[in-house]
Amino acid sequence: MGRTLKDGTFKPKPSAQKAADWMGQDPTPLPVFRRGTTVKVFNGSGWQTAVVEDSTSKRCQVFIKMGAKRTIVYDRRNIKEGS
Repeated sequence: MGRTLKDGTFKPKPSAQKAADWMGQDPTPLPVFRRGTTVKVFNGSGWQTAVVEDSTSKRCQVFIKMGAKRTIVYDRRNIKEGS
């Protein structure tokens, strides 16, 4: 996921570097979100939109709109603020 430059150095794609930086962060503590905040949650099938129901620095309970299910997130790499 990148290319080799003429001088022989390897230049990774910006998206690959961004993903590596994201996964390199510490999994705890979670950011504390307000109730009703729209977030993106990584589920087995990818990032899904969810709404925060309860949030602490150790866990975050969210309601995933697609599929209408509740889940608890314990890892900060699996949740980020939605836009």
